Formats: sequence, C-alpha cells, structure tokens
Amino acid sequence: MRQEVAMAEPIDFYFDFISPYGYCAASRIDALAARHGRVVHWRTFNMRSVNATVLGADRPLFQLPLKGPYFSQDVPRTVKWFGLPYSPGSVLEFNPLAALRAFWFLNDQNPEQAKAFAWRVMQAFFAEKTVPNEPLAVASLAEEAGCDPGPILAYLETPEAKARLKRETEAAIAAGVWGTPTFKVGDQLFWGCDRLPMLEDWLARGGW
Repeated sequence: MRQEVAMAEPIDFYFDFISPYGYCAASRIDALAARHGRVVHWRTFNMRSVNATVLGADRPLFQLPLKGPYFSQDVPRTVKWFGLPYSPGSVLEFNPLAALRAFWFLNDQNPEQAKAFAWRVMQAFFAEKTVPNEPLAVASLAEEAGCDPGPILAYLETPEAKARLKRETEAAIAAGVWGTPTFKVGDQLFWGCDRLPMLEDWLARGGW
C-alpha cells in the first residue's frame, strides 16, 4: 500500500490570489488529496497576464455584461457554501504581483511554509479587507505565517523574482491552465472550486 501511495501522481493546484474561487479551493484541496493518498503542489501564476495575452480579456470578468451581475451573486454564496468568512478587499485595487513572487521564493525553501503564506494572503484579502500590494505588507503576512520576512523583502524586486513568476505563468499556460483555480492530475484538468467533488470522484475511481 505504501508503494502505491508513493507512486500516485500529485495534484497540481494552480491559483492566483485575486480569485475568490481559489480561496474556496485552497481551504479544501489538501484534505481532499490526503483522502486519496496524493500530495498537492500549489502553483501560483499571474491570471491577469493570462487574461490579457491568451484570453484576450481587457477587463475583469465581474465588469462584463451578464457575467458581472452573476459573479456578484455567485461569489458570496459560494464562499458561504464553503463555510468561509467573506469580507473582501477591492479586486480592482489589489495587485498581487508581490505576493505571487513571494510564494515562489518560499516554495523553493519549504513548500509547506509557502502554503501557509498563501493561505494567510487569502485570509487577509478575502476575509479581512486587507489589500496586500506593497512588499512590506506581503512580508508582514509572511511573518504572520511563520516565515522570515527579511529575505522576502530582499527578493521581491529583483530581476529573478519577476522572471520566476513569468516562467511559472508560462508553465501554467503550457499545462493548459486558463483559469483559477485549476487542478491537474496527469493529463486531466479540472477548473473551478465546484469541480472538487468531480475531482474526488475521479480519484476515488482511478479515473473514468
């Protein structure tokens, strides 16, 4: 049995901090994976870049006709259904680049710390009306998650930090990812937090 667990393909969890659906998914994906002997690789990417360069979207989905009013209704009820607190900051004011870069810096050292940081950022933005745009705000959240803020601050504005996020965003696109959250197991993609039950059934049955 242990050998089978070790050989099980991981779940890649792609997300951007701007997505309330990613917030919902992040609250459950690790527990879901554990029930099926899987590990989860959390992977941030720049959704706004994907919107602009791949999807051709020139404004956020919630500003589009018909879709906008739907999302305004759907997001609060979805978050409530997941049992999460919801008192969000302004998406239009939130620039998550510093947080996205910090995630990869932490992930290279300790993926579990990176997850804790990512969850703290989501809590701050979606439940506490905090808009962590600036490096100092991001470093402060990292410290609250148990990370050393000093090295993060030194890293965030470096060329490598920017290049790393660009590479990870390109890697997400190459993997077929176009939205947040997306889960990938092998060659199977599942988009949206509402796909978690389908993903679990797919894992339970060993595929369909």
